Amino acid sequence: MSVLALDKVKLTYDKQAVVEDISLSLENGEIACLLGPSGCGKTTLLRAIAGFKSLAGGSVSSSGQMLSSLNNTVAPEKRNIGMVFQDFALFPHLSVGDNICFGIRRKSRTERRQRLQELLVLIGLVGNDNKYPHELSGGQQQRVALARAIAPKPQLLLLDEPFSSMDVELRSSLAKEVRRILKHEKVTAVMVTHDQHEAFSMADRIAVLSEGRLLQWADAETLYHSPINAFVAHFVGRSNFLEGVVHGDLVETAVGKFCYKKQLNAFSEGQNVRVLIRPEYIQISSSSISQAKLVSREFLGGYYMYSLGLKNGEAVQALLPSLANYQLGESIGITLLADKVSIFDNA
Repeated sequence: MSVLALDKVKLTYDKQAVVEDISLSLENGEIACLLGPSGCGKTTLLRAIAGFKSLAGGSVSSSGQMLSSLNNTVAPEKRNIGMVFQDFALFPHLSVGDNICFGIRRKSRTERRQRLQELLVLIGLVGNDNKYPHELSGGQQQRVALARAIAPKPQLLLLDEPFSSMDVELRSSLAKEVRRILKHEKVTAVMVTHDQHEAFSMADRIAVLSEGRLLQWADAETLYHSPINAFVAHFVGRSNFLEGVVHGDLVETAVGKFCYKKQLNAFSEGQNVRVLIRPEYIQISSSSISQAKLVSREFLGGYYMYSLGLKNGEAVQALLPSLANYQLGESIGITLLADKVSIFDNA
């Protein structure tokens, strides 16, 4: 039985639909991300799951219990759902220990102390229970906020862009740390983010939203290598789109003809299409008849991101090892990992 199930959820503001026909389910211990650009409806959807926003259609249920429908809404405090807010929302006048134990203050002193010690070990803050939030770093405060949310062992945990106020390096490491903690506690969770890297670091499954609609619900690898449309392809990673023409089971592009992945939509003979090529799908081949000119490059440590100019005037990005000695202005032969290529309508 699904810990969380959304069935054709619709949400409105001033009678204007902001979320439309969202259906997905989450099993015990899974971590999901709602991913999309600002204004796509992901935070509104999270608020509806928490019970802060009424539905205009559809339903939200958890482990067989109806939480929200058009005519009935269970109060947020009765949903057994934990929440980690964007600004942490720690109580400044309470110690770390008292913050963590806030949601279990009705339990016995022994139970509270035992749970507190378990969580301090888990979040790596043993010996800090008497400190106050202002004495901690941002990353430590985030871990305290997480510990407070999972202390009562909620059925579901919601995280609203929990890393948005942190620098890039800390966000990446903390996302992995939070995933470790959630998996250790076997917590089922839903996180909102607009950052692809956070979603990939955290989630078992990702819902990509755009303009209030669910475009694709899949694991990170599927989203990256088999996106359902050009929007998803562009949103979850660097993308090259080349013009192509369908000829039977082949698509012809400026870098040659090759087979393509079969997709849900059928393509007709001679149809113009857009061809998705990730930068790492492009490889150097001295024997290739397809030539490209090295126009510019960006140093990324172990790799360079090269901008390549094709003979027909199109340009692509290629991710190549930084130890290779390629000179700007040089022409090189290129080939593709054709089995990875996806095509879309040229719309």
